[in-house]
Amino acid sequence: MTSKMKKMLFGALVAMTLFSSCSPNFYQVYEVKSNALRQSDNSLVYENEDLKVLYNLWSSGGVVNFIVQNKTDRDLFLDMGQSFFIFNGEAFDYFQNREYTNTVSLTASVGYGVSIFSATTGFWPNVYLVPSTESLIAKAMKGSSKAVTTKEKEIICVPANSFKTISGQSVFQKYTVTCNKKTDYPSRSAVVATYTESSSPSKFRNRISYSFDEKGSDLRQIENDFYLSGITNYSKKAATEKVKEKVGCSETFYKKTYYFKIGGPNKYYKSYRKSN
Repeated sequence: MTSKMKKMLFGALVAMTLFSSCSPNFYQVYEVKSNALRQSDNSLVYENEDLKVLYNLWSSGGVVNFIVQNKTDRDLFLDMGQSFFIFNGEAFDYFQNREYTNTVSLTASVGYGVSIFSATTGFWPNVYLVPSTESLIAKAMKGSSKAVTTKEKEIICVPANSFKTISGQSVFQKYTVTCNKKTDYPSRSAVVATYTESSSPSKFRNRISYSFDEKGSDLRQIENDFYLSGITNYSKKAATEKVKEKVGCSETFYKKTYYFKIGGPNKYYKSYRKSN
């Protein structure tokens, strides 16, 4: 490779880095309420004599992942073929007989995402990392990878006195624009809208079907209801904070990490830039 070609390649990589590393300027945060769930240990919790269902909605776009905790001394079976995510009256199947292929990098990747489960602090984290955008250069530096394919299960067994995390559906939420610059692009924060249960434009339910028999006899069903109760815009400065943390046990090396200050189990968000 000639010296000129090397310079051109370097310039292209620099440009790619600049454009790919642009971070959002603002966050639109959606708050939900539920009449049947209580908030505890950074979760929204439903509980009966058989099980606990724990939600933490904080994610980009509002992914309704949930944890099912079996409280009994018997194996509990979730029937995903008869479980549904229902948004504004439209039901979406959990079980679609899909196959998933997970690609695992064999080298350390650059960047990080939002931590979902923590065995040391509880079911859900008490602090939320700000996802970093992985640059094109970082992607190019990744090594080889391997793929593992798994088939979706229609019946999921939750063993006695244990729990499982279920990958949920995403809330269908569009950006809400007021055409008021101080509201759409606030210096700190600005309330966009508030709703009652009757006036809310977004209502969703999670129906879970379960039994203590793998064949589904004596099938039981629960439904957890949510509705959008408010929307607030935040500037990046108001939404996040930079924290200096030690690297491992070292007293010398530190890293700077961004965390959300506005997260909660009853909220989700979308990021946006003023240029958008």
